[in-house]
Amino acid sequence: MGRPSRREKLTDSEIEAVVLAAIPLRAAIQKCFISLKPFNETYTLLNDHIGRLDTMLESITRRKIDYRGRDLGLLPKSLGRP
Repeated sequence: MGRPSRREKLTDSEIEAVVLAAIPLRAAIQKCFISLKPFNETYTLLNDHIGRLDTMLESITRRKIDYRGRDLGLLPKSLGRP
């Protein structure tokens, strides 16, 4: 028996709660990019954090992020916003 994955430890409602909390956080971090020049230290740091957050969201939801939607395509249709 292997070590259980993070997905096996989280319930569906816990995953939804994480995604619902992470989406506004991700949006706030991206808004910070507007005032920064590309390739400076803060810009690079924020970009790395967004990448790590996206990786974490993809791993717990087992879905690829759809950047076109407000909920990034990670929430079930019943919870997705119009």
